[in-house]
Amino acid sequence: MEFIQLQVQRRDSKGTTASRRLRAEGKIPAVLYGLGRPNADLTIDHEALEDFLHTGSKLVELTLGDLKQQAILREVTHDPLTDETLHVDLVRIDEHHEIEADVEVQFKGLAKGTLEGGLFEAVLTEVEVRCTPAKLPKAIVVDITALVVGSAIMVKDLPLPAGVKVLHHKPDDHVCHVVTPKVVVLEPTTAEAGPAEPERIGGKKPEEGAEAEAAAGGKAGAAPAKKDEKKDAKK
Repeated sequence: MEFIQLQVQRRDSKGTTASRRLRAEGKIPAVLYGLGRPNADLTIDHEALEDFLHTGSKLVELTLGDLKQQAILREVTHDPLTDETLHVDLVRIDEHHEIEADVEVQFKGLAKGTLEGGLFEAVLTEVEVRCTPAKLPKAIVVDITALVVGSAIMVKDLPLPAGVKVLHHKPDDHVCHVVTPKVVVLEPTTAEAGPAEPERIGGKKPEEGAEAEAAAGGKAGAAPAKKDEKKDAKK
């Protein structure tokens, strides 16, 4: 990874108000630390900083007058609402000494297994490596076209430049793989078992209507019987 040249200026003022004023002037507050030396408060031109960030490089050579210092980008703080760059942390490095840095893992191609119904899963999209600054890669590109269902690319398979070592992962840890999609069987619900009888709004239920008619019929049949009893009494 190449070093990007970047001009910086010293910064005497600190605090939220001072930082806000600097950003209004087109400058971004920064701090440089490391190598057992005191922290240096700096400012960087906003446009120059954005150009550096867009290169994808994390290595920068800072120039302050006649002084030059190699450094690595450690952290960029953004406004959570506007995504505006608020602050930058830089760490001094020595080109002859190893550094540790996060490197993006990029996947190239279309996995063969996905054409067979498999599901591609990226397990690691970033790994931390240790190497000298000159050997630090911008990204680790992994070709996934040969992956079939049930196969994986592991940490030990990563195409690393000579002298670059992955940290915090075992050689057999998966970087990505193609798996068989899980099939979820859903049990039929009550609604799926059959249509429910529509609820009757107002009026009587059919059973209630039948019972009422039967009761009414019984009463209607009882009245004539009383008339016959009267006729028999006259005789």
